[in-house]
Amino acid sequence: MNEVSVWFYLLLVCLPALIIFASCYLLIRQFLRNREQLELIDIQRRSAAKVLPLKLQAYERLILLFERIYIPSLIARIRTRHMSSGELQSALMIAVQQEFEHNVTQQIYVSDKLWEIIRLVKQELYNQLDHVMVSTAFNEDAEDYSSALIEHFSKKDFDPTRKAIHAIKQEAKLLL
Repeated sequence: MNEVSVWFYLLLVCLPALIIFASCYLLIRQFLRNREQLELIDIQRRSAAKVLPLKLQAYERLILLFERIYIPSLIARIRTRHMSSGELQSALMIAVQQEFEHNVTQQIYVSDKLWEIIRLVKQELYNQLDHVMVSTAFNEDAEDYSSALIEHFSKKDFDPTRKAIHAIKQEAKLLL
């Protein structure tokens, strides 16, 4: 046998073995990738099943926040007999801030857009409390200021809490 025929026979044996090895390697690699993707999908599914109740609870708490800081309800809880308008305004602003701070951690469960709406609503409440105070004397009895606030917030166009509740409900519907 000459040297060329030895190399030819060696190539004839090794080439099919290399083709089979490469095919097996590619098939196993693809199988492992698919398996990894399936496991990742399963982990995400289980994670979503655990997070969904937390997200829904966050939406519930945020709606409760806005029900609690609805100005007519807040006035009923906070106002005392001998308060001045300025004292009532300060007490209302403090109550809104405390309620907001109590629920600030809920932002991790809602979208950035919704959280921005919530922050804007809080600021709008402050602005409207100031706006109504302009028409009322600071040292007057709180009765006049609270009446003006109730009248102001009874108009749907001026009640930012209802708009926030609507936005929360809309985002919650996207989960369901």
